Amino acid sequence: MTPATTASPRRPHAVLLHGAVGAAALVPGLLVAGAGWLASGSDAALAAAFGALAVLGILLFGSTAVDLVAGLMPGASLGVALMTYALQLVLLVAVLLAASEAELFADLAERRWLFGGLLAVMLGWMVGQVVAAVRVRIPVYELPQQGAAAAPTTPADHSPEAVRR
Repeated sequence: MTPATTASPRRPHAVLLHGAVGAAALVPGLLVAGAGWLASGSDAALAAAFGALAVLGILLFGSTAVDLVAGLMPGASLGVALMTYALQLVLLVAVLLAASEAELFADLAERRWLFGGLLAVMLGWMVGQVVAAVRVRIPVYELPQQGAAAAPTTPADHSPEAVRR
């Protein structure tokens, strides 16, 4: 959006859209957690679920923040999107560093399952965002109303030919 655009009162149901993308992204994370439980036990499942939920929370926060700002102040949406992306990276690194220091994830196998859950949700989120962006119909610009006539803007527009058009 450019600084000249204004907020549109006709926005898609953002909460529903974020919830749908989040639910679609969580499915692969839960599958990884289930595979971890079957392959390595409950510690691996807990690690995968923690990784999945951590990245899902961070991504939902960022997406919702950018959507809110884009609806309220379209001119600031690009700056907020870039800042939110940087904040998401910092938060994700902080969560991973804190998890690596925790006793629960001390074993290399649990760290691998943690990363597996995180990666599964991240890939699911990206696929969900692409599918949502392709399917949702957000107008790039608004066309003039059907019956509205354009006002003459130059002296040539006042000519009889221009008035008849």
